[in-house]
Amino acid sequence: MIEKKEVEIQATSNLGEASTDIEKFAQKVFKKILEENVYPIPYYYSIYFFNMLEDESSEFKKSILEIVELESTNELEEDLKFEQKLKQSFKYSKEIIQNTAFTYKLLATLKEKNNLFLKEIENVSTPQVFKNILSDSKKNIELINKKLEQTLSNIKEIYSKNVQTLKEIEKESIFDAVYGLYNNNYFLKELKKEIAQIKKFKHISSLIVVKPTDEILKKIKTEKSKKIISKFIAKILLKTSRRTDVVAHLGNGIFGMLLRHTDRIGAMRTSERLSDIISNSTMFIEDNELEVHIAIGISEILSQKSEIDIVNCAYDKLEEAQKDNVLYKVCEE
Repeated sequence: MIEKKEVEIQATSNLGEASTDIEKFAQKVFKKILEENVYPIPYYYSIYFFNMLEDESSEFKKSILEIVELESTNELEEDLKFEQKLKQSFKYSKEIIQNTAFTYKLLATLKEKNNLFLKEIENVSTPQVFKNILSDSKKNIELINKKLEQTLSNIKEIYSKNVQTLKEIEKESIFDAVYGLYNNNYFLKELKKEIAQIKKFKHISSLIVVKPTDEILKKIKTEKSKKIISKFIAKILLKTSRRTDVVAHLGNGIFGMLLRHTDRIGAMRTSERLSDIISNSTMFIEDNELEVHIAIGISEILSQKSEIDIVNCAYDKLEEAQKDNVLYKVCEE
C-alpha cells in the first residue's frame, strides 16, 4: 500500500475526453492517483496501472500486455548471458594466471638444477662421475620440459578461448567507453524496436547522424585533437538530448540520435539547435581558437524500411550536406 503524501494534490476536472478504451483506462488510473494524494510520477503511475489492470476484463488485459510487451525486451535474459560470458572470461584469466605461476616455478626449478649441474661438473674427478651427473641432469631437464610443454599448451588453449569470449563480449556490449555513449549495436537494436512501434501505433520518429565537417578536421594535425573535438560533440549531444532519445557513437567519429515521436521538422529544429550550441562554444585546439561546425543527415523512420536502410540513407544525406556546404540534408521518401 502506497502511503498518502502530506502534500495535497487536487484532482483536475478538465481532462480531455477519452476516445479509446486504453485512454479511458489511463485517465482512470491518473484520477485514482490524484484521489489518493499520491505524486503522479512514472514510478507510482506504473504501480497503480498494473494493479488496476488486474480488475479489468481478460480481453482488455491481454491487449494492454501485448502493447507493453512491445516496449519491453528480453534485457534480463541478455544481461544474464552477458554476465555468464564475463564470468567465463574471468575464469579463463584466472586459469592463465595459475598456469603462468606454475610455469614460473618450473623455470625457477630448471634454473636451480642448471646451477647445481654447473657446480657439480667443476669438481668432476673421472669420466664416469661426469657421465652420472650428466645422466641425472638429463632426466631432470626432460621431466621439467615435459611439464613445461603441457603447461604452455594449456596456456595457449585457454588464451584462445578467452580471446573468443572477449570478442563475443565486445560484440554484445552496448556502451562506447571512449565517448561515454551507447554504441552502434545498441543503437540499431533500439531503432529496430522503434520501427516495430511505428508499424503498430503509426506515430512518427526520426533519427539524425552527426559529425564534425571535413573542413574542420582538415585543420587539425593530430588524431588526438580530432578525438577531442568528437568528444566535445558527444558531450553536447548527450547534454541536449531528451530522456526518450538514444544517443550513440556509430563509429569513425559519427554520432546518431534517435528522436522518438519527432517528425522531420522537429529533427531539423534539433539539428539547428545543436549547430548553434556547438558553433557558439569556443574551443582551443593545438593553441588555436577553433569554431566547430557539424554536418547532419536526417531521416524519418518508416515502418517499411529496415534499420540499416534508414541509417544508410541518413549517412548519404550527411555526405550530401558536407558536399553542398549546408548544415543538413533530409531523406525524401
